[in-house]
Amino acid sequence: MDWIIISVLAVALVALCAWLMIALARGRKAQWHFQVLAEIAAVSDAAGSLGETFDAICDILVPDVADFCTIDVIEAGRPRRAALRVAPGADANVERGLAEREPSLPEPMVDGEDEAALRPRFFERMSDQDLRGISHDDDDFEFLRGIGVRSAVTVALQARRQVKGALTLGVAWSGRRYRREDAHFAWVLSGRVALALDNSGLFADLERAEGARAEIAETLQHGLLPPPLPHIPGWSLAAMYRPAGSENEVGGDFYDAFRVGGGWMLVIGDVTGRGARAASITALARYTLRTAVELTDDPLVALRALNRALLARHDTSLCSIAALTLSEDPAEPVRLAVAGHPPPLLVDGAEVSEAVGADAVLGAFSDGEWEIRESAVEPGQQLVLITDGIVEAGGAEGRFGEERLWAELAAAANPAHTVQRLEAALRSFTEGQLDDDVAVLAISRSPSEPPPSAAAAVATAIGSGDG
Repeated sequence: MDWIIISVLAVALVALCAWLMIALARGRKAQWHFQVLAEIAAVSDAAGSLGETFDAICDILVPDVADFCTIDVIEAGRPRRAALRVAPGADANVERGLAEREPSLPEPMVDGEDEAALRPRFFERMSDQDLRGISHDDDDFEFLRGIGVRSAVTVALQARRQVKGALTLGVAWSGRRYRREDAHFAWVLSGRVALALDNSGLFADLERAEGARAEIAETLQHGLLPPPLPHIPGWSLAAMYRPAGSENEVGGDFYDAFRVGGGWMLVIGDVTGRGARAASITALARYTLRTAVELTDDPLVALRALNRALLARHDTSLCSIAALTLSEDPAEPVRLAVAGHPPPLLVDGAEVSEAVGADAVLGAFSDGEWEIRESAVEPGQQLVLITDGIVEAGGAEGRFGEERLWAELAAAANPAHTVQRLEAALRSFTEGQLDDDVAVLAISRSPSEPPPSAAAAVATAIGSGDG
């Protein structure tokens, strides 16, 4: 009897040891599975590009989990191979063949319309019949058979209740086989891979949206950029526009030029705010002025129309304007209207003075009044219009200021020279870092034109408006 008891105890001990070994192996495998899932979660959190994410996932799974791994995405009802990794030891043609062949996913998985789409496809022992079922033709069958696949599992990648792709894992030349628990792990794994796919897809959508917004903004910006100055017989013109900031093309300052009855109207302006808000007010100002002048040929009507449009926004949108009209008759003086803007400067050699005063800013008062004044500009003289970004520009020495501005103007010989000097002086003073937009508009009478009549040499108020 003793030997029977001993034999039973020995068998029980062997069975216990075997169970402990199996439990320990399963524990190690479960721990390894958790590690794989954690690594894929880290890839998902990294939120790189879709290609980078898929490549990183394949690198985690091959060769530890699979001899080969493919990730396919479903686009417009068709699968597309997005990533592939093949472990060392395969025939040289395996990787190229898997990359080039059209994915063979279960139809319900591609359709993604019901619960069948989420059912994994698992081949525990791959047979020729199984290979026939997933091959596209005889050549594809021979290629798949040549790989020597022993086991394979394909699981759907579902994100936001939509099947967006599939993950396929296979073992062949390593001699391994998948069991049911491996197929279950692949199903768990698909959730993490789908999360990475969703995260990358969301970022890709955001990138596409940002790209679309950037393209729209660039189109709008180029539409708001100041136009080339026209050729006006009898006059020399030059202009400069520099927005603040390294990534902006359009800010709150602007200039424009358009025809009016019997001549041209030149406008320089400054609106409140920055970025998109400033751009919207700039567009409103430019096109309101253009439309009103084209319809009426009256600058005062244009100023009143813009004032009403700004007040209608109900958001304290303000706009300062300096507008001048050049007649096609060289004997006519320049006609000026200034609304809350730095006064135009008359440059006569080394002497600089304000040509006219300023009236109320646009957008502030419903009963604002504006006047058109006349100023003579004789050959050799310049009329220079600026925005306050010049005098307010900051540098190591404080503000650029009016004194420095007037000194630069006094040393300029003509409009082109004026613009060049001011641009160079600003760049040097601010070290290329403007903190506000800058615009300059300079005109002079061509030397060949006769001077205007003496009666027009004094600035005179000739009109008024009542907002």
